[in-house]
Amino acid sequence: MVERLLILSFLVYPFDGFMLFSISGYGVKIIDLVLLLIYVFFTIELITNKSQIVINNNIVLHFILLLLFSSILSGFYPLLSGNSEAIFQYFKTLVHFIFVYFVVFVFYAHDFSENFWDRLIRTLLIYSIFINIFGIYQLFARLYNLPLAWLPINNVSMVYRGMFDMSDITQISIQFMNLYRATSIFTEPSYYAIFLSSIIIFQMVPYIKKQKPFIDNKFINVLILVLTIIALLATFSITAILSILAIFLGLMIFEYRNFARKFLGITIISLIILLITDVIIKHYSETSPIELFYTRIEGILKTIEGSDKQITGESFKYRTEIIKTGFEIWEKSPITGCGLGNFYLNQNKNINFAHDIFGNSLSEMGLIGGIAILGIFLSIFYFLIKFYQTQDIIEITVSQSRLLGVSLFLIIQTATVNFFSSSFLIYANLWLYVGIALYLINNISIKLFSNNIYLCFYSERIKKFFNFLKVMWK
Repeated sequence: MVERLLILSFLVYPFDGFMLFSISGYGVKIIDLVLLLIYVFFTIELITNKSQIVINNNIVLHFILLLLFSSILSGFYPLLSGNSEAIFQYFKTLVHFIFVYFVVFVFYAHDFSENFWDRLIRTLLIYSIFINIFGIYQLFARLYNLPLAWLPINNVSMVYRGMFDMSDITQISIQFMNLYRATSIFTEPSYYAIFLSSIIIFQMVPYIKKQKPFIDNKFINVLILVLTIIALLATFSITAILSILAIFLGLMIFEYRNFARKFLGITIISLIILLITDVIIKHYSETSPIELFYTRIEGILKTIEGSDKQITGESFKYRTEIIKTGFEIWEKSPITGCGLGNFYLNQNKNINFAHDIFGNSLSEMGLIGGIAILGIFLSIFYFLIKFYQTQDIIEITVSQSRLLGVSLFLIIQTATVNFFSSSFLIYANLWLYVGIALYLINNISIKLFSNNIYLCFYSERIKKFFNFLKVMWK
């Protein structure tokens, strides 16, 4: 049941903009209920199973625990300030963070079946077909005011702390000339682009490494690839460009020979798909996404050089201001930060959230949180790269070898997005993808190293109680 629910969690996290009900200003989403069910069944599994949980006591685990510790310590600043709003916001965000963060311990402790990871990724690949068809449809639906052009957002958490009226909120998609960026079921285009780049990883990495694809059907694989490339262009996202560049750079570093042989073919096919898509979109909207990309990137480069001119709707300058503000907030409480969730209460620039995970952690959880989040990603990179480069020596299955490659590039993409574009610190999707890497690192490390922790939560009385409930249910 835990594995089925985990697959479901990967399918429902995109619906962040849609709540089931609210509690104290927090919109409870489908992913929250799915995570709750995961924790319930995981707890039952722990206390009714006699087998031991084995966790390797390595530096990754230490940083994982340090981040949890720093989130609690961050409450010192709001508590000492006596500001009731800051204290309430801290406790509300802390509870939410611990709730979504706990999923990493499920990846550590659950005994996954051998084929679970293949089933998960195959499901996501098939899922992407429907998401992308809807995303491409929305592109034209917004031009001609067709049904479902905009999905109304009802999550009270998305009103940006009083800045907007809930009735005014729909999916966020800034208009560039006659073109509205694609969002599909996601709240905004960059969020959609992150999902798309993960689909590219699921397809590209096994292909480059000459491994069996997750879906053994050429037509479906081609369909997924074409739809994904079209959707990536339709998002008109700098985050998409950053993600793809990071993936390509990673392939050049870790798979240079295989990637070099196939680079020309991949580039030609991608360009053909992009150019055809661009011609079709330009025909209907009189706007070329490729030309807009060029204009947007040119504007960003000029902004870096000091120019105030940039394309309408561009957020680069605003994001750099947020990074600067994050450091200013950090100076107020350098060790423990201003309190989890309290970024918006410690500045007067009408900025509500940090837009990079390091600035988010540093400003709200201080130096301890900043070190923890850097440590998590750096230590994960260390182990994944180490295992990736020695996988012919260490004893891992074919399935694990394929997952190891995918996981390394997922972490490259995740780090790129979170450190340079958006902070998903308190979002489930970050820890779901990080959890894949944590599972692999722990699973391989417990076989290679002896510094393991053995835990058992088995309870005979509780097991008898659950057996009694089963009999009663029948």
